[in-house]
Amino acid sequence: MTGNPSPRPNGPACRIEWAHTVLAEPRVGPGPEGIAVDSAARRAYVACSRDNAVVAVDLDRHVPVWRADTGREPIPVVLDLPSRRLFTADARSDTVTVLDADSGARIARLHVGQGAYPAGLGHDPERRRIFCGNTAAGTITAIDADRLVLLGTVPAELGAGSIAVDAERGRGYCANFMAASLTVFDTRTLLPLRRIDVGEGPCKTVANPAADELYVAGSLHSTVQRFSLATGHFLGELRVEQAPVGMCVAPRGEWLYVCNRGAGTVSAVDVSRGTETHRITVGNGPGDCQIDPASGRLLVSNAGSGTLTFADKPWLPAAAERPQTHPAVGKALPGFALPDARTGEVRTTREWAEKRYVINFFASW
Repeated sequence: MTGNPSPRPNGPACRIEWAHTVLAEPRVGPGPEGIAVDSAARRAYVACSRDNAVVAVDLDRHVPVWRADTGREPIPVVLDLPSRRLFTADARSDTVTVLDADSGARIARLHVGQGAYPAGLGHDPERRRIFCGNTAAGTITAIDADRLVLLGTVPAELGAGSIAVDAERGRGYCANFMAASLTVFDTRTLLPLRRIDVGEGPCKTVANPAADELYVAGSLHSTVQRFSLATGHFLGELRVEQAPVGMCVAPRGEWLYVCNRGAGTVSAVDVSRGTETHRITVGNGPGDCQIDPASGRLLVSNAGSGTLTFADKPWLPAAAERPQTHPAVGKALPGFALPDARTGEVRTTREWAEKRYVINFFASW
């Protein structure tokens, strides 16, 4: 899908402003889910859950550059820039795999507990910690990002997965899918602070420090809930398209992008107004998204297509396509005369002046 140019008058000349455009959709492997972006190195890293691998993709050429094995079913991926390490939560191996972001070489594999089913990751770069949400165990494992050792466990609830971090306040927010809740915890002491009811099926949680808001995607009811990071108070709820499972926030916090897995679209939400302004059509089963800060482009992993969508100017709605019309539309009908097929009498258009009629042209053979 490609947006069309939308002309806008600007004095004597006419300025053309393009709408969002899908630039490329390279294949990356079966079941792509989590995405991490390294804008400086011009790389994106995609966790391919059905291929048990992470694939690095060139941000400018839109092509894979290397593939690295992980544990079984890696779902999220986190990039720690200071150490240049990638972390994946491997749900069916009960491990967190650590890779070198430049080469893909495996550095370590950390076990988080038998039958834990780790399916979510959070990152506190200030305190040098990675947090792993263990869905079946209902816990959060804290990992030292530098020493690669387990620091402790935070009690959460059944379905613990996606984790958002408010680094300024040192708080983590873990979405508990089965328990319909958020666990709020201290990222330094690893102590649970409170529980927030969010309704059925919280699948993804993302912090927006610029707007001082937290977002929770409810995949079962197709909603995004907004909470205050400062107070934890509920701010409102937005309905989106079918089964939202992934989200990301633009670098300046003005846009929220929501992956609608059941619809093959991404909802663009104006944060200041709290409303969806438009949707971007992507591949099948979009699972996660990230913004490349350098180009402003949106990257979307399509779990059902095995592809990665690159969308340019995702904050602009697609320009409305004008229907193609014949040059004669709107002009006076030219006069003509034809013999009646039954009687042979010559009939002219003057007979139907100021009347509505249909002319049917067909071949006689």
